[in-house]
Amino acid sequence: MAGASAFSKKIKHLLFSLLVISFLFGTKFSINILSMEYYRGPVRGYEISLADLITLGLIIGMLLRNGNKIIWIPRFSGIFCLFFLYAVFNVYRSNYEVYGWFVIWQLFRMGVLYWCVVNFFATENYSHESFVAIMRGYTITGLVLLAISFKQKYLDGIYRTWAFFDHSNTIPSFALIILCVLLIWGLREEKLLGFQHLITLIAVLGLVFAVFSTSSRTGMVTAAGSVVCALIIINFRGSNKRAHRATLLIGIFMLIGSLMILDTFIYRFLYAPEESEEARNEFEVAAVMMADDHQFGVGLNQYSQVLTMEENYRKHIKVMINEEQGGVAHHIYLLTAAEMGYIGLYAFIFILGLLLFSMILFGITMKTIEQRLLLGLAVGFLVLYAIGLYEWVLRQSPVLYQFVVAAGFGQALITRVIQQRKQKDNCEIPESTSERYPE
Repeated sequence: MAGASAFSKKIKHLLFSLLVISFLFGTKFSINILSMEYYRGPVRGYEISLADLITLGLIIGMLLRNGNKIIWIPRFSGIFCLFFLYAVFNVYRSNYEVYGWFVIWQLFRMGVLYWCVVNFFATENYSHESFVAIMRGYTITGLVLLAISFKQKYLDGIYRTWAFFDHSNTIPSFALIILCVLLIWGLREEKLLGFQHLITLIAVLGLVFAVFSTSSRTGMVTAAGSVVCALIIINFRGSNKRAHRATLLIGIFMLIGSLMILDTFIYRFLYAPEESEEARNEFEVAAVMMADDHQFGVGLNQYSQVLTMEENYRKHIKVMINEEQGGVAHHIYLLTAAEMGYIGLYAFIFILGLLLFSMILFGITMKTIEQRLLLGLAVGFLVLYAIGLYEWVLRQSPVLYQFVVAAGFGQALITRVIQQRKQKDNCEIPESTSERYPE
């Protein structure tokens, strides 16, 4: 892969698309060294996946072919490194270190992936073709999710589909990171041909269908909200006839789809198992207790082990009292507080907010397609942060991969917006072409 991507730009772009698609298959293409699959924590071994191999190949290829264009220290690298060092300190002083080192290895891989994504766009001079590569990956992801969700829902008769993941609740977080930005691309990018617009639109509807097939209450609400936000971003400050027609078509499909699943939607909200909600509350109480008792937390990835081994955190548990091993708090922020202390929680929230507001800041004027894409990514991140109040799936590698690539893509778009502003100030491009990419 390194040799091929260094030799051919087209292969480099195809490999990047494959990198994005590979996240969908999660553990299907991975090896877990020192695997502890029966542990209830989010990370259960030193994972090496197909995505990691592609990332390494792309990095070597870029160093061989475009070493002079490499950004050695991407934006926010210093903040990410400080958080990583705090995580290492957190694990080093914990009682069950081996579980924590699993996460340190995961964070290291994500840092390498972020570096790779930022430099993929930088070495391509933020060209239209480089943006096509990531959108191709998102489009194929949506089509594959549509196919597997349809099969599981209507051919296999599965009530809550899970696609290729370990649980159905992973799908909303994974899909909604990219749903809004993909819809904006499909309806606002003028260089796409008619059939490409149609395929992209089908992929977006596939993502929506996959989310609704999980019957996740949070997922269904946030998916509908993501589509509405995308349509607002698409049509605000002018749009074309194609966008108007597509908006009308999507509205019709959403209305028909809502009527088709209305009974399931109402049933899920009215008759969801009370035990599930009670178990969540019990785990969250335990998380708060751990955060209050440990200034630096109990250690990354060790909430489940501490809950199992220390009786004082289990006394209030009633619903899951017969479980031999403690579960995980279904609240990413409280889980982080329990494992990294309140200092770690504040740092975690700061990083999430930094990525989100940087995209909003550079995209808010919506004068160019890049700025609209930035707002689309911001919607995806905001949805992911909201889902974190009910799920911990951001700790899972597939969702984390998706998140990190989107973050790198967002920083590339910000750089492109800055370039456009400088070009405009220097009168190098006319105002009328600001909606298009340069050749």
